[in-house]
Amino acid sequence: GQIYLQETEIPIEELVAKLQAISKTGYEERIFIRGDKSTDYGTAMKVMARISAAGYKNIGLVSLQEQDQ
Repeated sequence: GQIYLQETEIPIEELVAKLQAISKTGYEERIFIRGDKSTDYGTAMKVMARISAAGYKNIGLVSLQEQDQ
């Protein structure tokens, strides 16, 4: 799957460097991970693992509510 930081698609290899460049409070920065319904568990966990291994510990998952049709 594709990885986005804010609204820009990036390779997963660049994720940590880009996070470090925009973090205002360093490793205490709250990082939210959001996926759509096609996001597989493995991809989400891979992203979380990279962020955590880089020293960020305040990581949250955001779920999107399904809209009634």
